[in-house]
Amino acid sequence: MNRKLFKINYSYLPYKSKKRFKSYDDYANYIYNSTGMLNITKLNNSFYGKNDLDTSNFNHIHLSMGHDANYILLSLVSIASILNTTNVNTYIHFHFVLLDCKFEDMKPIIELRKIYNNIEFIFYNGKQAEYDFYKFGINERRGIGDYTKFLIPEIVNNTNKIIILDSADIIAKKDLSEIFFFDLQDNYFGFALDILAGHDDKNYPFSINKFYSNIGVCLVNTLLFRKHNLYKAGFFTRLAYDFMPCPTQEMFLLISHYKFKYFPFIYNCPQLYTDDEYNQKNNNSSFINLYLQKQNNSFFRYSKDEIIDAESNQVVSHLFYYKTFESLANKKNGKIWVNYAKMANAYEKLKIKYPSAFNLYDT
Repeated sequence: MNRKLFKINYSYLPYKSKKRFKSYDDYANYIYNSTGMLNITKLNNSFYGKNDLDTSNFNHIHLSMGHDANYILLSLVSIASILNTTNVNTYIHFHFVLLDCKFEDMKPIIELRKIYNNIEFIFYNGKQAEYDFYKFGINERRGIGDYTKFLIPEIVNNTNKIIILDSADIIAKKDLSEIFFFDLQDNYFGFALDILAGHDDKNYPFSINKFYSNIGVCLVNTLLFRKHNLYKAGFFTRLAYDFMPCPTQEMFLLISHYKFKYFPFIYNCPQLYTDDEYNQKNNNSSFINLYLQKQNNSFFRYSKDEIIDAESNQVVSHLFYYKTFESLANKKNGKIWVNYAKMANAYEKLKIKYPSAFNLYDT
């Protein structure tokens, strides 16, 4: 099957065309539209004549998100949590693969650079994902934008590894360097065991041999991903199924051929307690017991001690059972989420869109 490829021009030559533009925004739009990529650090250096920050003494890590313009507002909360918990000696290269976005849509993310200096934002046009997966995403709950996450390791070519993060429902509790430097060895991916691992539904083909992944936090070996053409493999894998409940998650798992490593539970920790259970320090919570029960049939499992320990030592808190912005998470994470919404200058817009969450947690 022939596929049209949307080549991204990674040339930085357009950054030398500053004299043609009086407006910063027009200059940014020109670069993004002509190359398919916009590096905010290089944009500022070129337009304002600023020099690059000396980052030679930093630990460099690469993070990424992929979505459409509808998720930018929610992503600001997750991004703010990441920046707030990043160590002063960590430098983040944050890559965004976006659909249907203009420079105006990127501005709320870019505004966060005024607070944090040890970061650069790079935006990419994710048109390839839309072209390849439109007929699937248009009818799916997660939409076409979710497929941009699968495109990330294909087009971000200046790093050997990258962390792909969910846009709307993760809260960083610690510096993400620990995840980035997790040893993948010769594996394609690192991710956490999902609660669905080990379930025995014979009509559900995606829990391969009792394995199942949660890629809300996923570390990718980008060198091997491109070397073995896994984007193309994922494209044909998606064609093979009429329906996938969580398409990008299942595509990552199916193309891995078991060349993956499971993360420690602290790297992608879901809600473990209701408010009452948390207040009672109940280590037999409904969530913990559900995890243990589902894992009975899995070849890989987290111990009860590891799960309990994750509550106080988690690196990333993942709200994938109950979304804080839908007012169903516990108060502990709910209050943290609201505070990051304020920090990201997204408070007023999010409060209008998700009023019940703020009524519960904005205290």
